[in-house]
Amino acid sequence: MIRFIHKKRQVLLIGGMTLLFAAALCGFAFASGGGGAEESHDQMLNLFYRILNFTLLVIILVVVIKKTSMLRFFGERREEIKDKLDALTKERQAAESRSKELETKLAEFEIQKKEILNQFRAEGTKEKARIIAEARERAAQLISQADRTIEREIQGASERLKKEVVEMAAQRAEEVIAREIKDSDQDHLVNEFIKSVEKLH
Repeated sequence: MIRFIHKKRQVLLIGGMTLLFAAALCGFAFASGGGGAEESHDQMLNLFYRILNFTLLVIILVVVIKKTSMLRFFGERREEIKDKLDALTKERQAAESRSKELETKLAEFEIQKKEILNQFRAEGTKEKARIIAEARERAAQLISQADRTIEREIQGASERLKKEVVEMAAQRAEEVIAREIKDSDQDHLVNEFIKSVEKLH
C-alpha cells in the first residue's frame, strides 16, 4: 500500500512538472512573440492545449494501468519469469553436479576396468602356467608309462626269444642225440638213471 501511494505521488509529481513546463514554455513563447500577437496567441494556445492533452493522456494512461490488472499481470509475469529463471538455474546446477558425478563415476569405472583387466591377465597367466605344467607332467607320465610298457614288451620278447632258443636248442640236441646214440648207449643211460633213483630212496 505504501508503495502504491509512493508511486501515485511520483505520477502526480511528473504530471505537475510537465504542466508547469508546458505553461512556462507557452509563456516564454508568448512573451517573445512581439508583432502578430493575435496569431501568436492562437498558436501558443494551440500548443498549450496539445501539451495539456498529452500530459492528461499520460496521467490517465498511468492511472488506468495502475488501477487495472495490467500492472498485476506484468508483475505476475515478472515473478513467473524470475521463478522460471531460478528453476532453470537450479536445474542447470543440478545437471552440472550430476555431470561431475557421472564423470567421477566414469573415471572410477575406468580404474576398476583396468584393475579387472589386470587381474584377468594375471589369472590368465597363472592358468596358462598351470595348464602348461599339467601338460608337461602328463607328458612325462605318458613317456614314463610308454618306457615301462616298452621295457615289459622287450623283457617279454626277450624271455620268449630265450624260451624259443632253449626249445630250439633242446629240439636240436634231441635230434642230434637221437641220431648219434645207439641202443647200448640208451640202455646204459637208463641203468644209470635207475641207480641214481635207487640211491635217493
